[in-house]
Amino acid sequence: MKTPEKIVQPVQFYFALFLGIGFLLLAIMIWSFYAEGNKLQKTVEEQTYQEAKKELISAINHTLEVTRDQLKSLSEWDEVHQQFHDPSYYFFWHDNRLIESSYYQPYYLQLELYTTQRKLLMPASPENHHEDSLPESFAVSSAVVGKTPNGKSFLNLSQPIYDRANRILIGYIGLSLDLHKALLAQNQFYYLNKHAIQFNNVHTVSIEELVDFIDFSPVSNPVNNYLWELTQKFIFELIAILLTVSLLLMLFFNKLIRSPLTSLSHYLQRLKSNPHQSHTPPEETYWVREFEEFKSTIHDFHRNLHSAQIELDQQNLLVWEQARRDALTNTFNRRAFDEMWNDIFINFQTQPKPTAFMLFDCDFFKALNDTYGHEVGDEMIKASAKVIQQSLPMECPVYRIGGDEFALIIQNRTQSEILEIAQTCLDALNQYPYQSLGIKEKISFSIGISSIASSANDYLTSLPRQADIAMYKAKQSHHSKIQVYHRSLEKESSALVSNQIISRVVDSIHTGEHIQMHFQPIVAIDQSNCYYEALIRIQGQEGLINPVEIFSVVERRRLEVELDQQVIRATLTLLQQNKIPKDSGLSVNISGKTLLHPDLIELFTPFRPWIEHYKIVIEVTENFLIDHIEYAQKVLNELRQQGFLIALDDFGSGYSSIRYLAHMPVDIIKFDMSMIQALNSDSKTRQIILTTADMIRKSGFDLVMEGIEDETMLEQAKAAGATHIQGYLLGKPVPHFEQPCECQ
Repeated sequence: MKTPEKIVQPVQFYFALFLGIGFLLLAIMIWSFYAEGNKLQKTVEEQTYQEAKKELISAINHTLEVTRDQLKSLSEWDEVHQQFHDPSYYFFWHDNRLIESSYYQPYYLQLELYTTQRKLLMPASPENHHEDSLPESFAVSSAVVGKTPNGKSFLNLSQPIYDRANRILIGYIGLSLDLHKALLAQNQFYYLNKHAIQFNNVHTVSIEELVDFIDFSPVSNPVNNYLWELTQKFIFELIAILLTVSLLLMLFFNKLIRSPLTSLSHYLQRLKSNPHQSHTPPEETYWVREFEEFKSTIHDFHRNLHSAQIELDQQNLLVWEQARRDALTNTFNRRAFDEMWNDIFINFQTQPKPTAFMLFDCDFFKALNDTYGHEVGDEMIKASAKVIQQSLPMECPVYRIGGDEFALIIQNRTQSEILEIAQTCLDALNQYPYQSLGIKEKISFSIGISSIASSANDYLTSLPRQADIAMYKAKQSHHSKIQVYHRSLEKESSALVSNQIISRVVDSIHTGEHIQMHFQPIVAIDQSNCYYEALIRIQGQEGLINPVEIFSVVERRRLEVELDQQVIRATLTLLQQNKIPKDSGLSVNISGKTLLHPDLIELFTPFRPWIEHYKIVIEVTENFLIDHIEYAQKVLNELRQQGFLIALDDFGSGYSSIRYLAHMPVDIIKFDMSMIQALNSDSKTRQIILTTADMIRKSGFDLVMEGIEDETMLEQAKAAGATHIQGYLLGKPVPHFEQPCECQ
């Protein structure tokens, strides 16, 4: 997987990144520590404040209680009672006797006597220098707090006075005291800072509201302040230490890692820019041993690599030549052809030249190879390649692009010259004594030619296909074995179809759209079972596309594997949807390319859950199975072990020997329709087919005879010993499942 470019960064970037992350984490930790310490200090201060507030409230209540006791003592003083009986010398008593008595406290502002009607007993003395804080009359006897004109806070209290003989109310004592002085004089403070007590904007309020109008502060907590100072000092020292360590770490990182890596990177860049030159390694000495070893290793490696490069260049020339040579014929191979064709195409765009494409193919080579063996077939290919190369001009190399197919690319030649070259090659091939190789049959070759003289690139890319069409035309002819492509061959070729059909077939195979599965029953002779062969159909714009046209496009476009995959998916979907009749089964055809596909077993793995209840048959063709018998035995036997059945399709249509039959990894043999029709031939042919069928049955194979179209063919199939039959008599391929026809 490719690494994203954003991840590839210099080493200092990652060092700075990790250092930044470390700083961030440490900052979060320090901030958390600071916040917790600050929170603790605030909590202590709040608790101290609450204690100071409680102490203030307690002091106010205590002062009020003490003052009331003092008033009570005053109410029992004889001289006070005398003033109510005879106030004639009240002023003298008030300004002298009272103030000099032990009853009068320094923090008193004013003391007056009131009648029972709560009015002053006598007007205030003209020489009174006290604060005018007591009213001439008062309505209630509760405590009242206020502020004098000069800013002093006072507390006014009253005390009733009763006659000591009969306890009759004779008047009141009204007292106004300096509240601030009284609080300080009568109380001891531990949490409250007594110097910070201030009465703020007090007018006339009740004693219960007094606390809200007093500004105060708790005494300073030296322990808490000291701890907080230590915490702050620790945080500052920690930050200083971290900065110092980070600076040292950066210096060491730069010296130990970044600088060596940068130096080595520049050294590697020099080696990369000029790999064929000698370069001296960096002269600086690294403190890290591994970097020193790495530097030496790189230098030694480059020196050895430079020496090896010279030798490798020499070997590459040889390898390049061998990689583009066919091992059997020593001619150029398909890779060399592709490279040459690509160069011609590129040069053709700027410098168009007359270009011809010539394709050689041996007629019936597969049959000859099967008859005489691969060794003889290889010798024939070697001889043919040698003959073609010797018959060509010096500038025209031959390319082996397939088993028995050879190709030529000829430029700057006229049409007559090209035909002359082709005829010379064909004459030489026809005159070669292939009998010396042990081949008794006459060997024939077909040559297809296509050419272009304009600069149309699209036509240039069509030359191989056009030559292929011309070669197939030559194969169909017994006399004109050299064919030059012309447009009329497009219509004559049965393997070619319209562009509209080609587009629909290719699109359907790639997308799975417009595909329909048709099913033809395969019925047991004894009617004990029945299963269906799955046949693909494609819906065209004007109806179903002919199967011949479908497989022509598939073969030309090399879409055999993709087509088989669509068939496998479609049949698997029908099984999953429970649309296959119970106790029946499906037979799926696969091409030779799919048989050689490395994922063949995985393609059929999803069918395994249905093997227990359905008969799942995989059909392979006879010729391709024989061509790859060793590989097929391994793969197909593994499928058979999993429960699949293997059917050999089109038996008798190829050139294979029956000696292969014993080694074929199959369970079912399907006779081609031509074998059934041959039962109406001469007695010798009929006897050979009947003997073959009998041998197949006795060997333990099921025998399916295809193409049963009438009652006569049905009776012949029964007489031949078929175990199953298939054909239009029993049912045509339809897109739905029907009951199988009964055998008559």
